[in-house]
Amino acid sequence: MDAAEELRWPFSDGSFTDLLNARSLHGSPDIKKKAQFHSSLVQKLALEKELEGHVGCVNAIAWNSNGSLLVSGSDDTRINIWSYNNRELLHDIDTGHSANIFCTKFVPETCDEVVASGAGDAEVRVFNMSRLSGRRPREISMEPAAVYQCHSRRVKKLAVEIGNPNVVWSASEDGTLRQHDFRECSSCPRAGYARQECRNVLLDLRCGAKKSLADAPKQPLALKSCDISSVCPHQIIVGGSDSFARLYDRRMLPPLSSCQIKRKPPPCVKMFCPLHLADSVSCFFFLLSSSAVW
Repeated sequence: MDAAEELRWPFSDGSFTDLLNARSLHGSPDIKKKAQFHSSLVQKLALEKELEGHVGCVNAIAWNSNGSLLVSGSDDTRINIWSYNNRELLHDIDTGHSANIFCTKFVPETCDEVVASGAGDAEVRVFNMSRLSGRRPREISMEPAAVYQCHSRRVKKLAVEIGNPNVVWSASEDGTLRQHDFRECSSCPRAGYARQECRNVLLDLRCGAKKSLADAPKQPLALKSCDISSVCPHQIIVGGSDSFARLYDRRMLPPLSSCQIKRKPPPCVKMFCPLHLADSVSCFFFLLSSSAVW
C-alpha cells in the first residue's frame, strides 16, 4: 500500500487472521461487529452496478427486509422498485407528488407490496403495488392507497417498525413527528385547513431547538431524520436543525395530539451530540440487531 492509500484508509485494527483466531479462542461477542467493519474487507468495496432509471437526483433509497428489493425516490417525483438479484427495474411509479421525494420505505409484513414516500410537498403517500403484478415497469401512474397532507413543511424522513404493517412515522421540517395509522384513515386535510384536526402528532418540537445542553428549548426545530430501533421498537430517535439527536421512549410520550396548540417538548431518554459536530444532525439510523446509533 502506497502513501496515498495509507492516508485514504487510516485503519489500525490489526490482522483479520488475528481477529478470527481471537474468535475461536475467546468467543468475544464483539468479534462479529469488528469483522464486519474490518479494514481488510472495507478496502475491497467496489462499485458493483449502476442502476439507471431516474431523471433527477436520487434522494432516498431503502431495502426491503431480506435485501432482495430496493426502493428509490428522486427529484423526478417517481419511486422505482429494483430487483437486487437481477439488477433491474421492476416498477417505475408516478407518485403524484408535486415536489422532490426525500424519503421512501417498504412497509413491513406486507409481502413488499406496500411502500411509502415523503416529499417536499409536505405529503406522505402510501402505495399498494399488488395490482402491478405482471405489468411492465415503465410509466406506471398509480392512485395512492393513502395520502396524508397534515404536515406544513417538507417531509424529510420516514420510519417503520419491524413487524408492524399498519403504521408509518414521518419527520418534517415543520417540527413535528407524526404517526400515520392506516387503520384509522387513508387521507387527511391539507395543513392550514380551517377544520383540520389530525390527532397524529407524536412529538411536537416546534419550540424544541437549543444551542447547548444547558439551554432551555425555545427555538423552532426543523426535523430532518427519524428512526425506530429494530431491537427495542419502543425507542424512537429524531434529529434536526440543532446539534442534538434525541432518543425517546414511545411508551412514556403523551397521547397523540393535534398541532393546533404548541406544546412544551416532552423529556427525552437521552441526547446525543458528537463533540466535533458544529451545526446539526441531519441523518442517523439504528444498526440492525443493535441498540447502537449511527
